[in-house]
Amino acid sequence: MSGAPGAGGPALDAADLSLLEELRETVDRVDPCPAGLAERVKFALTVQSLHAQVAELTRGEGALTRGADDEPDRMATMTFSTDSVSIMVTVTEEDPDLTRIDGWLTCQRAEVELVRPGGTEQRVSVSDGRFVLTGVPAGSARLVVHLEDARPVVTPTFSL
Repeated sequence: MSGAPGAGGPALDAADLSLLEELRETVDRVDPCPAGLAERVKFALTVQSLHAQVAELTRGEGALTRGADDEPDRMATMTFSTDSVSIMVTVTEEDPDLTRIDGWLTCQRAEVELVRPGGTEQRVSVSDGRFVLTGVPAGSARLVVHLEDARPVVTPTFSL
């Protein structure tokens, strides 16, 4: 190699760049990045930055329900728990690309934030332990529950 840029030596030349490209391709082929690693790292950093409690999935089940047109709709119910709060959410399909999240908390007052890979999508206040998020695009998401006098609670990522 000719020298590191900015280190007083000459800049990388075409041979250096070609060698680095070959090295990158070899590493990608022999030891690829694990699937979902970037999402897990972002989640870990979010939890660390919030100093949040991580809710544990305690129950998840899928159920089929019948609509008026006798076509089965997919519905998923999940329960997450920590020492301070339990969260139950039911995800139903509004149309092929959108979902609705109905949720219940064991605390009366909180704010619930829906976090997607691109950032926060929706935030709702909870005054009676119940919340609803509508028009949510399908995909992965997690909830951050901001409690009044406790650390926030973050659910694991789940699919909508």
